Amino acid sequence: MATQGDAIVTIAEHHDEHGCHLALRGRLDVRTVADLRLSLHRVISDGTTPLLVDLGEAHVGDTTGFGLIVECQRRARRAGRPMVVVAADDRTRRLLRRARLGSLLGTASAPAPVDAALLAGAPA
Repeated sequence: MATQGDAIVTIAEHHDEHGCHLALRGRLDVRTVADLRLSLHRVISDGTTPLLVDLGEAHVGDTTGFGLIVECQRRARRAGRPMVVVAADDRTRRLLRRARLGSLLGTASAPAPVDAALLAGAPA
């Protein structure tokens, strides 16, 4: 049985010359997507630089969580902002490829995932 602590998802935002880095941590599912959706929509609509999404510490728990990723990609495309998933677990990568969204996955030329120390504001 899930505990209340499982419902916490955090999002960290960092801007640099490569674009807007978004690091999501926690479980993306029906209980957490509603809160995330508003924050992600704001980030997408407020900028013009590429979105670099780090899902390395996030877990897509159900179709609602996966749908949020797809929704953000479509919204970003309509806003003229490229979106790249720069880190994700194997399961999320497989889901993206099966949904024919493999182009979202970062390549060797894409920036590396955001360093946790940078997101925390620690000196480099």
